[in-house]
Amino acid sequence: MKLYYDRRSKNPTYFIQQGIRNGKKTTTRNIKKIGRHNDLLRITDDPLEYAKQEVAKYNEEYKAGKVSLDVNIDFSKKLASSDDHVAHSSNLNIGYFFIQSIYNDLKIKKFLDEIMENTKAEYDANLINRFLTISRILDTRSKLGIYDHLHTYYEQPHYLYESSLRFMSLLAGHFDDYITHLYEASNSIIRRDTSVCYFDCTNYYFEIETADDDYVDEVTGEVSSALRKYGISKQHQPSPIVQMGLFIDAQGIPLSMCINPEIRTSSYAPHPLRKR
Repeated sequence: MKLYYDRRSKNPTYFIQQGIRNGKKTTTRNIKKIGRHNDLLRITDDPLEYAKQEVAKYNEEYKAGKVSLDVNIDFSKKLASSDDHVAHSSNLNIGYFFIQSIYNDLKIKKFLDEIMENTKAEYDANLINRFLTISRILDTRSKLGIYDHLHTYYEQPHYLYESSLRFMSLLAGHFDDYITHLYEASNSIIRRDTSVCYFDCTNYYFEIETADDDYVDEVTGEVSSALRKYGISKQHQPSPIVQMGLFIDAQGIPLSMCINPEIRTSSYAPHPLRKR
């Protein structure tokens, strides 16, 4: 706080003035009027000195009302590691309940329980598949990314990341059965219109330098084609790719899907279902 008055005036008015900083700009405002020079002569012989004493007294009262806090920080000291989550939101996702309701109507748990009866696996296949499915819809991530964000769901699910990898390998062995189950179960919820069906395909490329080698059975000589192969790409992608095909009904709801290796040929080979 400081004293402000018009020094050119013969009868100035004395104010207690406060300085205010707003970013790089500074301004001032008068917060208290002490009085006019002629009026102060009634109570003192030196109005200017009286005004200065009033400012000093105001500053002392202002400082007495403030709380000081000294903080010492050693920037050379490293923070101790901790497993606590200190920089994420404490809000939990409950919106997945709506998707989970549809998931349960499809009776996927019953299908997975029948598969697990013939295995010695101890992980909860339905728990893993449920949150892999929900997360891919709400917040698309990799399997590891989904695992790292399980704590954001209200249910607070828990399973080992390695278990999710083992489950995906198990589900791949029952791919056709799973697709069939989803079609039949969804048909009981909403009637599927297969009067007109559509098919489209797209390619996915992998950041690898060479295609996968085919597997040859040493006993029978049977050749099993590998998945990631060089193939035709609209982006002229030089990396190995795979092709995913999707069938949908007249309402745009998926019916089935397939994943095939792509083989690069000297000329364009149309898909069997594409009109020539």
